[in-house]
Amino acid sequence: MITLLRAIVVTLCTLAILSVLGLTPLVFLYSLKFGRCVKLPNGSELSYEAFVDFGNSYLIPDVVLRDPDGAIIGKEIWPIRVTRIATLGTAWPEHSSSKSDFSFVWTAETGLVKQEENPSLYAELRTTANLTSNYIGAPVDLHVNTLWMFKRLSEDKQYVGRSCATRYFTF
Repeated sequence: MITLLRAIVVTLCTLAILSVLGLTPLVFLYSLKFGRCVKLPNGSELSYEAFVDFGNSYLIPDVVLRDPDGAIIGKEIWPIRVTRIATLGTAWPEHSSSKSDFSFVWTAETGLVKQEENPSLYAELRTTANLTSNYIGAPVDLHVNTLWMFKRLSEDKQYVGRSCATRYFTF
């Protein structure tokens, strides 16, 4: 009986070790591809939500906008505008969510300001961002989303970040 129990434990340990050894290269490759981020001049960053997203087809994660502390500001933002002092856009809810979309302005000084929560500050920040800065990544008349902006700015070496607040996986 003890030999049978020992054989089961050794077999399970061997399978666990082989699984970890098999997944290590996959995790390393995914971290190279999805561990990148774009540091925006206003302090926010664009990065992948996680290395692996079990909720998406092909396990490919979404690009999100984060504040400097790593908290997600918005997942699907369209259109997104980036200036030297602010990030502006409309964040759309997830497919199965009861949340409604919201327009926002994010600056390092004020943090996230939603239009419906603070309309006067939102209008002031939007006007200031429009008057004092050129748009980065895309012209003002081109409506782009977070993925497009991420891919465009990741080609420019001045925006590529070294460390990102990226989770390992999400559902």
